Amino acid sequence: MAEEEKQENEDVIVIEEDKKKETIENNEKPNNEDEKKKKKKLFLILIAVLITIIIFLLVLLLVVVLKKKKENNNIPKNEIEKITKKLKQKHIQKTTIDEFVKKANILFAKGQHQKALNLLNKLSVFSESLSNYNLGVIQIKEKNYKKAIEYFNNAIANKDNRCIAAINAAYCSLKLKDKKRFVYYSHLAELYLPQTTNLKGYPYYYALVHYYLGEEFEALAGLDKSKSYPKITNRLKTAIYSLYDDPYHAIDSTKDDFILGISYARIREYALAKPHLQKATFTYPLKAGVALALVELKLKEYKSAANHLKTAEKQDNVIYPIKVSLKPEIFDIQIAQQKFKNEPFSKNDWINIIFYYAPYKVFNISQTIQFLQKGSFGIALDDISGANKYLTKSSTISNLNLKMSEGIKEALSYHIVIANKIFAKLAKKHKYHSILQYDLALTYANLKNYSKAYLHFLRAYHLDSHNYLAGIFTIITGEKIGIKQKYLNIISSQLNADINFSNPKNKKYSALMSFIINNYSNSLSFVQSNPKNTKFNLAIELATLYELDEKNYFIQKATTLKTVAPKDVIANLIYFYATHKVNKIKEFALDFQQVFINSLNNWDLNSVYYGPLIAGEMYIKFAKLSGQLAKLRDKLQNEVLSTNSDLTPLLKNLAFIELFSGNTEESYSLFNDLIDNKHQDDSKTLFYGAVASIAANHHANAIALLTLAKAKNKKNYEARYGLGLLYHEARNLRGATIQYLKIPTDFKSKFFDFELKP
Repeated sequence: MAEEEKQENEDVIVIEEDKKKETIENNEKPNNEDEKKKKKKLFLILIAVLITIIIFLLVLLLVVVLKKKKENNNIPKNEIEKITKKLKQKHIQKTTIDEFVKKANILFAKGQHQKALNLLNKLSVFSESLSNYNLGVIQIKEKNYKKAIEYFNNAIANKDNRCIAAINAAYCSLKLKDKKRFVYYSHLAELYLPQTTNLKGYPYYYALVHYYLGEEFEALAGLDKSKSYPKITNRLKTAIYSLYDDPYHAIDSTKDDFILGISYARIREYALAKPHLQKATFTYPLKAGVALALVELKLKEYKSAANHLKTAEKQDNVIYPIKVSLKPEIFDIQIAQQKFKNEPFSKNDWINIIFYYAPYKVFNISQTIQFLQKGSFGIALDDISGANKYLTKSSTISNLNLKMSEGIKEALSYHIVIANKIFAKLAKKHKYHSILQYDLALTYANLKNYSKAYLHFLRAYHLDSHNYLAGIFTIITGEKIGIKQKYLNIISSQLNADINFSNPKNKKYSALMSFIINNYSNSLSFVQSNPKNTKFNLAIELATLYELDEKNYFIQKATTLKTVAPKDVIANLIYFYATHKVNKIKEFALDFQQVFINSLNNWDLNSVYYGPLIAGEMYIKFAKLSGQLAKLRDKLQNEVLSTNSDLTPLLKNLAFIELFSGNTEESYSLFNDLIDNKHQDDSKTLFYGAVASIAANHHANAIALLTLAKAKNKKNYEARYGLGLLYHEARNLRGATIQYLKIPTDFKSKFFDFELKP
């Protein structure tokens, strides 16, 4: 056609050239001949114009056709992709779809558009059931579950692929939280399951149907044989293993970092869980981040945990609700025995034992001894230190000394609460007496009210810089309540400047200060100096030897302490520990049973009933290890009924015993009575009241008590951690993160734990 066009154009040109030539010639010929030539010329011009118009129309038509063809070729490509995307579902063979699509493309390329569309229409209605099924799947992807169920119902009604349609309808019902429909479609899928036995995906369908029916072990049998959809199969396996608390198999069946992290966490392999969850945060920033925070809490990485919770805090999305619990060793004897085997005494225990044996001070030692001997024989007077520089002829000082002697008498008789009240009353009238402030502080320290102990020790030291024990105990109690180290360092520097350590009488102060900073080798020099066998000196020596693991020397000093104080509870407990091997903890516990029975009549149990808290704590601990708490509870209850003294200390110890015995409601009631009615608002009582509240499942009450306990002692990290967990449990993530951020790394709670809510 192009050649014809080209030829026609050339003819026209030729004709136009001939016309010019003839015109020249015609000027020389007659007129008749000219007229003929004019007619012929006009005819040729008309033909040329017509040919030009025809060529133009043909070119225009060609452009339109090509453009139309190009547009038509674009239409089917988009249409085919759209339809193919909707139809490429799991149960339709890919080869079938590809064959139909290939034919449709060819038809479109040839310009047979209607035929191509008809073919695609046939593909979409290849089976009415398949069409409804695919429309249902599309609705699932669009999260329109109600509409999806309608399409699956149509597929089921057409008797094709009933099982698969029913499975998907069950899934939609699950997403809609429609339990009745879910059960209905699950059973319907089971009914039509035999129709899929010839399909390649039958093992998978079998597994999925039984999983929906709650028959997970049957589902596992199908999943083990399934070769279809490997990713989904492994995910379903992992879900079943996790459901039945079998994370080991879950780990083996997946490579997904998130699932691996969760599974390792479930088997308490938190160090292994952490890196997987860290990787998973890139894919699941919120979900994996919160899981990572929980793992870090278990790893004692509190600040990092708090930071990972902040994202969830902003979105107000807990993701994984937790339930706060108490550690099992609080109640379980075997766990408690194992814990005691690993750590019989903590450094805090030894600090409190040192407080227990620390001397009280008086103005006039002769007058005090005379007073004490009149009313109480057998008291170890060597633990009473005098301060004769305060002795004057003033009757005021003499009367104050006698009144203080009454408090000391109660303290040495282990009625520590009564002694505290006497000293507190005197201190209101005599605010500027260092010795009185020191004695009051020592009673607070023995009651573990460290905030008040710190206040009065500090006042005593400021009133008299030669009251070295007041200064040292200021540092100890200040550290317990979180006083800034720079302030405590000032006191330490002043003590080092004031104390003449070359004086043998002052070596105990050097040893005590060295013990505080863990310089046990320096404390050992005090032991090697063979100091006088006072109970206070022996307490410092025993604490040092224990930390240095000097077992032979420890036994010697423990024996000496028992000789000096034969009926003293703590002296006897330390001696029993020293002479029995804790590595054979069962034998240790069994041997103590008879010792405990003898102690009920032969030891001075006033220290347990009314005295410093460390005595009751240690006695209860040993009774628990040997399974004797019930006998001790009976003994205490009888004491409550028969005593005329202050019941508060007895009730407090009874509350502890009820707690450790697992009588949680009784303990909860006793602690509430002590706090609300007996006004026992020290940090320790508030804290244990919270512990009892958690044990008795009164978590709101525990939050209130832990808040008060934390306010009393800012360094009470147990209270902070428990409060953080309780806020976390109550979905108050902001409150939880505030507490977690203030807990030092590696702090290990002895009381609190948590698990995910079921």
